[in-house]
Amino acid sequence: MSLARVPFIITLACCSAALASPQAVWENLISTTNASVPGVKGAVWVPNQYNNPTIDATGRVVFRGQIGGAGITTANSKLYMAGTPSNWVIIARDGSPVPGGIPSGYVFNTSAGINGLGSSNNISTAGAVLIGGTINGPGVTTATDTATFVVNADGTSALIIRESDLYPGGGGSTMSTASPSSGQQTNALGESIISTTLLGGDVSGTTNNAAIVMLAPTGNRAISRKGSIAPGFDDGTTFTPDTFGLHLSGSDVEFGGTLVNAATVTTANDKCRVTSVGAPAGQLRMYCREGSAFPGIAKTFYKSASTFNNPSRTMTNNGKILMQATLSGAVTLAVDDNVLFVEDHGTTSVLLRRGQAIPGVSDGVYNTNNTSHAFLNNNGMLAFQGILQNADGTAMAANNTFIAVRKADGTIVNLARQGDAVPGLTGVTYATLNGNSSICLSDNGVVVFDANCDPASRAIMAWDETNGLRVIAKTGDTNFTGTELNQMTLIGSTGNNGSGGGTGLASNGWLVMRVGDSVSSINTIARIDLGPPAATCPGDYNDDGVIDGADITVLLNAWGSADATVDLNNDGIIDASDIALLLNGWGAC
Repeated sequence: MSLARVPFIITLACCSAALASPQAVWENLISTTNASVPGVKGAVWVPNQYNNPTIDATGRVVFRGQIGGAGITTANSKLYMAGTPSNWVIIARDGSPVPGGIPSGYVFNTSAGINGLGSSNNISTAGAVLIGGTINGPGVTTATDTATFVVNADGTSALIIRESDLYPGGGGSTMSTASPSSGQQTNALGESIISTTLLGGDVSGTTNNAAIVMLAPTGNRAISRKGSIAPGFDDGTTFTPDTFGLHLSGSDVEFGGTLVNAATVTTANDKCRVTSVGAPAGQLRMYCREGSAFPGIAKTFYKSASTFNNPSRTMTNNGKILMQATLSGAVTLAVDDNVLFVEDHGTTSVLLRRGQAIPGVSDGVYNTNNTSHAFLNNNGMLAFQGILQNADGTAMAANNTFIAVRKADGTIVNLARQGDAVPGLTGVTYATLNGNSSICLSDNGVVVFDANCDPASRAIMAWDETNGLRVIAKTGDTNFTGTELNQMTLIGSTGNNGSGGGTGLASNGWLVMRVGDSVSSINTIARIDLGPPAATCPGDYNDDGVIDGADITVLLNAWGSADATVDLNNDGIIDASDIALLLNGWGAC
């Protein structure tokens, strides 16, 4: 169990479903009913102005909020806070110096003195946060007034990009994008991937005016540029990278693009996906293309005139890539022509195919999944929101949406289906689950999703193999605000870091959520530890579902002590026998 977990227990007086794990108790962190704002004397929180919070594996939460009170104006009312209930720190604030004080004399704000800090909240597994927006200071112009900083968990920070910085790929052009966007992925090194428009220098019209860049505290580097030779081609075919759908796996990347060659490329075969996984250092590899053979099923092809559907969490930390595609060739239209697959260093494996049976469903078969709600964790478990159809390919008349997991061994567990009873809630059934479930999945096998219910209400559900499916929050709960809850927001599909994990549900089961009562204008940020007991995997000190270097670090830091939380053989001392036990369990739990 993580040494940082010391839950403050709040009784769930109105929650109908029992919480099986002793850790599964909600704790309210920050509320608009609080008498004060940590670090700002006399300030109060403004209702309905919390952004989606994020959380790391230590339970540390980051969010942006707005404050009011004496001396608070539009020039200094928005701020980012990070921490835990007993240790909150302001890491950025409108009207205050930018992180680290670099550039000197600059603050977050427009020249008009308002709206400086951006709303994106991007956090890494190590707790590093991207903070960006509009900056104002000596000599600022509209061409230099946005920037992004990385602020580490220990408080150190670095400026990683400022508008009009030179493009790192050479040519003398400058980058016009410098503020983080929603869903921008950041890895444990504080690296982040962006798409930017290029200006000046060697830019020639629209032929080479866009690029993909990796931002890093140690120096930015070019990944791909519009108009460059396409990966794997020597006939003059060029590549235009997509603006959206950029993914990280550590320092590896994955994204889509369009091939351009008037002689050989048409709209039937111009879309493709590329990655640095399995490619020579500094290069990219094209791993799927419209019109080319699909390697997972004989005599099938990626269907032309279509685009690939890339789930928001596409890459795992060991380089597996999750993708969905429609097939042509030896398939039957609308019956078996769609697949959800994994590409693993050149090997393709089908996870789900249209037409296959789903456990517990006798009146239909799998159709497709909602690509915004399909996640593969770093231990090979897939959580997805699926759609059902009749076996002949026609649409089902009712109850055609469901939530399920596919375990690493291929076993599918159907968690919830439209029309089924919600466990623990008398007379309540699931309404449609399509498109709004905000599925979250941790590395230790915890699934969290948002379910519409009938009669009209909502429930936040959690599942793991130890505790099963249960309600952890629902419409009408009073434990969060003291009044009846009617707002619940999971960060869902946009909450992904650059290490194959989520930012709303950490790798070891820490969940953070924004909740509220709009009638009384009360809003709260709350967290809950859904991680299964650490005893299920001795040596996994950070409860991320894998024993690796991070766990060795914990053991070595306790070397020679009698720390019972680290002592694997319970002999009263941390020594070589403990490290031997840890190494014996090395890898996924």
